[in-house]
Amino acid sequence: MIDPDLVDQIPQKGRPWWMSGPKPKNWGGRRKGAGRPSTRKKGVELILGLNPIQRKLLIEYGDGDLEKGLERLVNENF
Repeated sequence: MIDPDLVDQIPQKGRPWWMSGPKPKNWGGRRKGAGRPSTRKKGVELILGLNPIQRKLLIEYGDGDLEKGLERLVNENF
């Protein structure tokens, strides 16, 4: 039989004693801006299946920039 006093002395897995309670959303230091920076970009993210010809045409349409070519195409058609 296992001694119950011994079981209490065995360190349990999980959060350490100093991390008791719920973790706040933006955890970090007390200084302004001390938390983990946001990694999300603002705007809309699209996944397009372009063939090489469509890709080259959009790059030419955007003067060497694929994003600008796509933006120009959308702006002119909507």
